[in-house]
Amino acid sequence: MYVFRPDLEPLPSKRWLARRFPYREELIADLRQRTHRSPAPITVCPPNPRHFGRAIEKTFALDLCDTPPYPHLFASLPETGRRTLLTTAGYRPDQPGGDAAWRRTNSAVPGARLLTVGSVLSILEQALRQLPVTTPDEAHATLQGPLRDRRTIAVCAAATRAARPAFAAFWASYLSGFRAALRSYGPATAGPALLDGLRVADMLAGATIVELKTGHLIETHQFEGLIDQVLTYALLAAVSGYQVAAVAVYLARYHVLARYPIDALTAELAGGPVDTTEAGNHLAALIRAEHHQPPQPDRHGGLTVPIGGEAGAHHHA
Repeated sequence: MYVFRPDLEPLPSKRWLARRFPYREELIADLRQRTHRSPAPITVCPPNPRHFGRAIEKTFALDLCDTPPYPHLFASLPETGRRTLLTTAGYRPDQPGGDAAWRRTNSAVPGARLLTVGSVLSILEQALRQLPVTTPDEAHATLQGPLRDRRTIAVCAAATRAARPAFAAFWASYLSGFRAALRSYGPATAGPALLDGLRVADMLAGATIVELKTGHLIETHQFEGLIDQVLTYALLAAVSGYQVAAVAVYLARYHVLARYPIDALTAELAGGPVDTTEAGNHLAALIRAEHHQPPQPDRHGGLTVPIGGEAGAHHHA
């Protein structure tokens, strides 16, 4: 979620997005103006920007979600570790018992504690991506050893300590009004999976998809990449069963939160009204084709099939 890179050879799904939504100058100008108007952008840089970006995303989700986010990550942990992290983040079980649902009972957990949990979840997520596991039980069994290894604990602790100086500035900005604004959108869900997980957004707050960025946003290709991301999430939301009315871009380094209604956003970028359902099904077909997945029933009972032989690509911000 931190680094943008221009594609050496744009993927077919991105080529289609660029052709279908070519009028981007005004949106890029709007975002540039917002970042330029920032009174005091955060200048501190963490030693590991990628890890920091992932940890910040999870830290904010832990703060905003009433029930524990990222259930697949918590499920991969041994029970003792899972309970420790959930308790540290301010959650408690509804009732005694191993199967009880956990809910937030403390809305004033210090940011440093949430960052500790967010950092652990980020490292755990990276580990799971590299393991050939398919179920929580397999993940649990595979991770038992590494999680008890002192070297693993040392790596987690070092990553958390290294991130704290930068985190203090981002957390102070977040508390200055952005937390309240995000909560005003509605109940938060972290990491909503779109198109069976081929795309994963940062957060869904009410009917608004939220994309968080902690890095510098300067070059045109960075803005183009951001537009591709939010466009993809907006178009795939309905296909994936989510009721979404807007997308929001939270550029935390610049103290910017910009929210755009989907219909207005797609019309501006396309140069006219857009049938977002049709466009979403088209984009879904391209992405599934790239991943060599068979056509899937769409929400209207038909099939999404590749058009023009193009394909999409998985991108998790």
